[in-house]
Formats: sequence, C-alpha cells, structure tokens
Amino acid sequence: MAPLNSNPTIPGLRPCKRYITTHDSTGKSVYHSTSPELISKKSGLTRSYSVASVPAVLENEVDIEAYKAGTGAASHRAPGIVPPSPGAYLVVVDLAPGQSSLMHRTVSIDYSICVIGQIDHKLDGGETVRLYPGDHIVQRGTMHQWSNPTDKPARFVACAVPCKPFDIAGEQLKEQHLSNDKKPKAKL
Repeated sequence: MAPLNSNPTIPGLRPCKRYITTHDSTGKSVYHSTSPELISKKSGLTRSYSVASVPAVLENEVDIEAYKAGTGAASHRAPGIVPPSPGAYLVVVDLAPGQSSLMHRTVSIDYSICVIGQIDHKLDGGETVRLYPGDHIVQRGTMHQWSNPTDKPARFVACAVPCKPFDIAGEQLKEQHLSNDKKPKAKL
C-alpha cells in the first residue's frame, strides 16, 4: 500500500505518512490497500484516524469503512477536535514558528506527544512546560494553550478520548475556547 500523506501547511515539515494494518483472507497481517487522503480540518490540524467507539469494532473492517465515509462520528470529515463519546481521534498538529493556539479546554482526556521541535504547553494558572521530542502531556480537561516558541516548525501527535463531565470549582466541565482577549469564543 502506498502511504498516505498529509498536506503540510507549515513549510519545513515533511508530510506525515499513515499506514493502516489489517488481515488478508488467510489471517496474515497486511497493510490496508485503500484509505482516504488525510483531511486537514483546521490550519495545521489533521485527523489521522478515528473510531466511533472504544473498544473499537475492527471486525470486517467496520472501523476503516466508517473512517472513509463522508458522514458519521468516525468519519474523517466529522466536525470538532474531540469525538462524541465513546469514540477516539488520532490527530497530527503542526505549529509554525511563533504560532499559538487559543487557550481552550475540551471534555476529554488527550495523550499528546511532541515529535518534532519544541512546544510550550501553558495552563490558565500560569504554569508552562516546554516539550521536546518524546515528551508528552496527559491533558485532563484543563484549560491550556499550545505554542511554538522557536523559529523552526513543530509537530505533536495526540489521541483524544471523551471523558465524563465533572465539576471544576463548582462548574460542570464543558468545551471552551477563549479568544486572544480571554473572552469565551464560539465552539469549533
């Protein structure tokens, strides 16, 4: 199978290649022969794969067909950065030199791994950690911002899994995106 490439929006980053494994009619492990192109949903964010439920249903390649579909919770075209419960998304996020996301939170637990460059992960409480390739964040519904503090491009890969809403300082956890002036912004 030819690898699928994301269309990099950030100069200096090579396209990601995604390979999907499956089984042939004899039960031997093989690479899947057909898959859709990676679709860039937002500037620098590409959904590499998704499943509609966890545990995922892999029998008869139900997951692959759902991902290839034009509609549905597991579709490569589904809106949002967190899947509806009980699904999971795998995303690749590219950050240009000096680029930052908005401060935001999602109703999810995200496992994010820096794979290229340096990335700052800032919390609304003021704390920041710098991630280097191999460093990772377990993001648990907290308000956060991603930024690339360098003059070179950066990339992280994340798996987003919905979580049950819970109370934070007396308020129910909800998806929130702040504009640059720290006022709530409409949901993605």
